[in-house]
Amino acid sequence: MSSLRLSVDKDSRAIALALVLLLAAIVIPPVDLPHDTYDYLLVFDISQSMNVEDFELDGAPVSRLAFAHESARRMLREMPCGSRVGWAAFTGYRTIPLLAPVEVCAYYNDLLASLDQIDARMRWSNASEITKGVYWSVLAAQETTLPAGAHPDIVFISDGQEAPLLDPAYPPRVLDDLKKHSIRGWLIGAGSDAPSPIPRIDEEGHRQGFWRADEVIQPTAFGDDNAPAIEHLSGLREPHLRALADQVGFNYARLTGPESLSEILRDQRYARRRPTPTDLFWLPASIAVLLLALRFRPDSLVPLSRRR
Repeated sequence: MSSLRLSVDKDSRAIALALVLLLAAIVIPPVDLPHDTYDYLLVFDISQSMNVEDFELDGAPVSRLAFAHESARRMLREMPCGSRVGWAAFTGYRTIPLLAPVEVCAYYNDLLASLDQIDARMRWSNASEITKGVYWSVLAAQETTLPAGAHPDIVFISDGQEAPLLDPAYPPRVLDDLKKHSIRGWLIGAGSDAPSPIPRIDEEGHRQGFWRADEVIQPTAFGDDNAPAIEHLSGLREPHLRALADQVGFNYARLTGPESLSEILRDQRYARRRPTPTDLFWLPASIAVLLLALRFRPDSLVPLSRRR
């Protein structure tokens, strides 16, 4: 009888302890623990060449801008809590901030909803002066102050096509200013190496054919009569983006798949270690489950020596 009572007491204590641990798992508050986090202002090139469909998603052709959107969505899922992400758009020569960087876990749905609104209908110019756009991106980051006085890092996603074409004899003056800044960043190349026709998109976002060779500035305008007239076609101008990244002190990478942006932006060189609220509910909950599993395990799992 006494051994039975002792067994019941042990079982009761195990169940009571498991109950206390489960209650603790419900009420335990998040604890600030140091984690690697990231702060980014993503700039989307929304100029017309970004509507070239030279990517694929689920077997269907999609535009460079749509592929950049999907890459950003997947990146948000992988960013650690405590990281901050914001959006900006570039066309013409200006970069306009649309959403200041916000915490990715608390504002995840808001980030997705605002991302869906960034498309060709926002375009305010048909030009695409990439170098000036990077300059305005740096200014936007410098004017965006995060907690503790930090500034976000830049992620500029573009195919690198300058329109109008840069005159090699007269590089943009903003390059001198860009070399003096302290903002870190990425230039991310989007597009295929093979040139494709550039869709002509109206103000409502509808396609109206393609740009013709006689409608854009060709290299012959700068005295190079032997240069091919291909500025009405668009492929990834990777050498230009790499050179620009080197000139302004950014890193360069290329979108190779919808998951590649997430991998690029979790580069440890850009990590910012800071205390982040961390849920520890799983710890008491796991111990409670283990106690209950041991208490209610089948007799067949009990060693024979303990059954005698």
